Amino acid sequence: MTKIDPRIQFPDDAQSGQIRGTSKGATSKPASSSSGVSSASGEDTVKLSSTHAEVSALASDLAKVPEVRVHRVQALQQRVKSGTFKPDSQRVADAIIADHSKRAPKA
Repeated sequence: MTKIDPRIQFPDDAQSGQIRGTSKGATSKPASSSSGVSSASGEDTVKLSSTHAEVSALASDLAKVPEVRVHRVQALQQRVKSGTFKPDSQRVADAIIADHSKRAPKA
């Protein structure tokens, strides 16, 4: 079983100075400088929310979506072959500049 060192404090820790026990009978109290644990069994516990399951499900669904939208590519290819595709050069230039601006490192 992996144990967490309760003495480690992270910069964004909203509970700095406190450890909240989740085991039966444990209460929230300031961390002891000698033992550093507050649960009744002497071990820290971690409880994950259902958000992890939701994120995993969304990631799985996203993995099933193809990167290339085949029907749109085929329609565009047909327009190019038939000579009806007339791109707007101003929109193309604006899109290139916008994309470059997003990727360029900030000075």
